[in-house]
Amino acid sequence: MKGIELTVTIIYLLACIGIGLWAMRRFRSTGDDYWVAGRRVGTFMNSWAIMAALASGGSVLGVCGLGYKLGIPYAFSMFAGAVMGFPMASILVARQLRNLGKYTITDLLVTRYDHKVVKWATPIIVLLAMGAYIVAQMKAAGVTAQFLLGIPYKYSVMLTALVFIIYVSIGGMWAVTMTDIVQGILVFFMMSVVGIVAISHFGGVGSLVAQAAQANPAVGTLAALPLSSYIGAFVVWAAAVPVIPHIVMRIYTSKDVRSARFSLNYAMLLYAFMIFFGVIGVSAAAQILFPGLKDADMAYLMMTTKYLPRIFAGLAVAAVMAAVMSTTDALLLSCSSAFAYDIYAKLLKPNVSEREVIKVGTVAAWVIGLLAMFFAFNPPKLLTMMYTAAVGLIVSAFFAPTVMGLWWKRATNAGGVAGILIGAILYLYLLWFTKMPSLSHVLVSLPVSFAAVIIGSLVTPPPSDEVVEQVAAWHK
Repeated sequence: MKGIELTVTIIYLLACIGIGLWAMRRFRSTGDDYWVAGRRVGTFMNSWAIMAALASGGSVLGVCGLGYKLGIPYAFSMFAGAVMGFPMASILVARQLRNLGKYTITDLLVTRYDHKVVKWATPIIVLLAMGAYIVAQMKAAGVTAQFLLGIPYKYSVMLTALVFIIYVSIGGMWAVTMTDIVQGILVFFMMSVVGIVAISHFGGVGSLVAQAAQANPAVGTLAALPLSSYIGAFVVWAAAVPVIPHIVMRIYTSKDVRSARFSLNYAMLLYAFMIFFGVIGVSAAAQILFPGLKDADMAYLMMTTKYLPRIFAGLAVAAVMAAVMSTTDALLLSCSSAFAYDIYAKLLKPNVSEREVIKVGTVAAWVIGLLAMFFAFNPPKLLTMMYTAAVGLIVSAFFAPTVMGLWWKRATNAGGVAGILIGAILYLYLLWFTKMPSLSHVLVSLPVSFAAVIIGSLVTPPPSDEVVEQVAAWHK
């Protein structure tokens, strides 16, 4: 076990718990405080928090691993999609979500499509998809601590899980926001530093890519997978940002519409800079320095040990932990809200007090977090493929009903139900029972979901004037 690296990591983890305790003492008085940080988060803070929420352990380990194993173009197809997703969210949903002033993606869909199926299906889909996403992030924490600290994988997963479960459950969105800002800055700094150092060592971007192509001619080509996989990876992440639950909750935290929109666009710039240097620097340099890696997700970690002093190696561990926790804490809060707020308070016990909902949310955070921890003990190998498949379910179920519900007055309850159910069921069928190329399933399920919303709406009576006026008010 390595003393310097372990010390840096322990200090970082204790700081996260400290922030959670600080948030609990100051901001846990109301549901607004617990779920959406009192809707008082400014542009600068939210930009870093949004970037950190998307810049997961998969972004640090997984995207670099994908670039190493399947080629830089494939990693960039996901990266470019995510970058495109930020301005899409700013244009398509930011104003409407902030004006709605609720807590979750379920709130939006249930308010627009007042149907029992929507009330149940939406939070269940959130729990399933985001639960899988959490498992992928926990693997990133486990392999990092195992490689750089010498801690056994399962103990690494347990340690990370307990830390973020503690501060999320006791501090809610205020704890998530404050830790995400710190974590986002740390991830941005370390990912950029490792990438820039690698690029500089090999004489610049052009020289590095050329040498990587000599070491592995496939690294810069589209030969690794069918073209539909590249397009699907782009579409999944472009469509995800406007509807993925933990980003939606961050929009609700903004102090006003202008702040919500600017936060998304500033987050885009931060994310683009960081991932560009990470993918180019780490993936390409690892092809030259570490040919034949059995676990491609280790590329970033091996680069840190190659180029950085030990104190920076400690920061590299903390950076991956930060990437994991900055996403996982937001995911855990979105899962907690899906159960406590969307299911328990809205469906099972409608007259429950706000304080009891928060207590149920705290318990839900522990149960969901611990379940994800146990599943993370034996996860699949490629991190990014796993959580992107989970995100594909969210996109297939929610993107079409959300966009059509906000921008098409004629969308009806039947159309919304059809879009959610058909999109989700078709995606899962294609994922589990066909041999379609990886991540291409959404290219079928997403258009079919749009068609289901349109057809379901056109064959049923139009929505009431009250619903139309309500949606119009969200656009003001």
